[in-house]
Amino acid sequence: MEQAAKLAGLKAAIQSQKKTDPLIGPKIGAKEVNQRLIAGLKNEKGVHVESYLTVLGTLAGFSCQMSLRAKMAQKKAHPESIPETITLVVASGADGKKYYFGDSLNQLLAESQYSIWRLAAGALQKLGAPIPDVGEIFKHVSETVGGNTFGIPRIPENHRPGDLPINYLRIIWPSLFPVVTQFCDEPSEWPVLFGLAIQEAINMTKAVVDPGLAVSIIMECAIPMSKIDLPEFTLPTLNYKKTSGPT
Repeated sequence: MEQAAKLAGLKAAIQSQKKTDPLIGPKIGAKEVNQRLIAGLKNEKGVHVESYLTVLGTLAGFSCQMSLRAKMAQKKAHPESIPETITLVVASGADGKKYYFGDSLNQLLAESQYSIWRLAAGALQKLGAPIPDVGEIFKHVSETVGGNTFGIPRIPENHRPGDLPINYLRIIWPSLFPVVTQFCDEPSEWPVLFGLAIQEAINMTKAVVDPGLAVSIIMECAIPMSKIDLPEFTLPTLNYKKTSGPT
């Protein structure tokens, strides 16, 4: 009951500020997501920062795919409402499973103004920290698709998370995703919300984990998790209208 009241209050705050700040929903939602993740990951020793960053990167990457799937479903139902060319390229891995690629996915991951990578790299620039080579991470992911090392982040032994990204995704996404949709006007804002949560996380954890390493952990998880096929994760009923927000 308390959680529902809090959510109602946050949504009211979003509506009152939306005219002056179109991204107020994802901004407030990012803080809510971080608070919930920190509370959920906390144990008697506190929060394992590398696991927290792994979860954020995992959810951010998968949100890019889900955002595109939602837009494609919306376009199929209402072709006139989504004029943009949005596609997901399906490829078969060495393991025979489906994986997703394509320019639309890359836009949300690394190329658009509000992409996961650009928001994360922007946080590094403000801190004056070195920026990792995201192109090399993309290359590694493409080369390992369907193999035994796919989806296993290359992280120094003393910074390894408590579990693999895919396991965190299966456990956390179903409960957190409905919260994310409450703060966003349309699906293209889902990755933006996670990108903003990542920016906040980099600043919150900079005293514990080097910011450059933090972003490496995040992207080592985000890129492969954007590509996996998890048909058990369905989309909610969407009534979004096309907006002028991030695409």
